[in-house]
Amino acid sequence: MRRLLLLVALAGAGLAAQFVSTSSLSIPVDETRLGDLYFSGTMLRVEGRLDGSLIAGAQSINVSGPVTRNLFLAAQSVDMSGVLAGDIVALCATLNVNGRVGGAVRVGAGTVHINGAVGQDVLAGCASMVVTRNAEIRGDIAAGCRSLELAGTVRGDIKATADRVVISGSIDGDVDVIVGKELTLTPDARVYGNLRYRSDKRLDLANPDLVFGSIEYVALPGPRELEEVKTLRPRPSVFFAFFLPFALLSVVGAMVVAFILIGVWKYALSEALNRAISHWGRTLGFGAVGFLIGPMTILVSLALIVTIPAGLIAGAAYLVFVYLGKTLSGMFLGKLLFRVFGAPDVSLWLAAPVGIIIVYALCAIPFAGWVFWLLTLALGFGIIAELLGMSRNP
Repeated sequence: MRRLLLLVALAGAGLAAQFVSTSSLSIPVDETRLGDLYFSGTMLRVEGRLDGSLIAGAQSINVSGPVTRNLFLAAQSVDMSGVLAGDIVALCATLNVNGRVGGAVRVGAGTVHINGAVGQDVLAGCASMVVTRNAEIRGDIAAGCRSLELAGTVRGDIKATADRVVISGSIDGDVDVIVGKELTLTPDARVYGNLRYRSDKRLDLANPDLVFGSIEYVALPGPRELEEVKTLRPRPSVFFAFFLPFALLSVVGAMVVAFILIGVWKYALSEALNRAISHWGRTLGFGAVGFLIGPMTILVSLALIVTIPAGLIAGAAYLVFVYLGKTLSGMFLGKLLFRVFGAPDVSLWLAAPVGIIIVYALCAIPFAGWVFWLLTLALGFGIIAELLGMSRNP
C-alpha cells in the first residue's frame, strides 16, 4: 500500500512538469516557474527563476536566471551565466559557463569555455577547452580534447588526453596527462602536486621549477611495441560469441513487432504516443502502478486454487505486455527525440527503429541497465494504458 501511495505521489509530481514545444520561449526576470521544464524548439532564454530541472533541445539556449536543480541540454550553443544548484549535462557545439554551478559539468562539445565557478568535477570531451583566469573548479578535471588551456584555479586533480596542454593557473592536486605535441607551464603557473606526463618524446615544459611535487615522464609505446601487442590479441570472449548475437536478434525482433503494430494500428499508436508525450508524468505514473501491481495480482490468483487458470492466463498476458512495453517505449523515445530536434511529424516507420535501438542499448549498459529497463517497462505499460483508454473512449 505504501508503494502504491508513493507511486501516486510521484505521478502527481510528474504532472506538475511542463512540456513546451514552440519555436522560441523566454522566461522573464520577474517570473518563477515551478517544476521541471521540458522544451523543444529553436531558442530558449531563461532569465527568471526555475524551481526544478531544465531538459531542453534547441539551437540556442541561454540561462541567466537561478535554477534549483539540473540542466540537461542538447543545442548548438549553450550559455550558462546564472546560478545553478545542480549539474550541467550538455551535448552541444559551444558551451560557455560564466555563472556558478553548484554541481558537476558533464559535456560533449566542440568548444568549452569556463569563466565561472564549478562546485564539483568537470568531465569534458571536446575539441578545445579553456578554463579562464577568473574560473574556479573545486573538483577534478577529466578531459579528452585537442587543446586544453588552464588559466584558472583547480582545487582537484587534472587527468587529460590532449594534443596541446598549456597551464598558466593554479593546480592544487596532481596533473596526469597524455600529450601529443606540447606541454607548457607559463611563468604564472603553479602545480602544487605531482606532474606526470606521457608522450612519445620528452617535452620542453618551459618552467619545470613551478611544479612543487615531482615530475615524471613516461614514454608511450612506439609502432614496434604496438605491433607486438596486436599479435597477442585475445580471441573473442564468450560474451561476444554467444550473448551478442542473441542481443542483436532481440533488437531485430522488437523492430519486426513494432512494424507489425504500426502496420495494423498506425493511427491509434500515433495518437497514444502523442498523448503519452503530452502527459508523460501521468503515463509513467500509471504505467509504474500497473507494472508493479500486475505480479501481485497474479501471485494472489495462483495462491487460490479456484483462480489458478485465471492466474496463468494473466501471467502469460503480463509477459506479453512486458515485451510490448519495451517496444512501445522505444517508439515513444524515437518520436520524442525527433520532436525535440524539430521534426514532430516524423513517420513512425522511422522513429520506431531509432528509439528501439537506443532503448536496447541503454538497457544493455552494465550495472545501470536495470534502471533503464524498469523505466522503459513503466513507460510501456503507461502507453498500453493509453491505448486501452482510447479503445473504451474512441
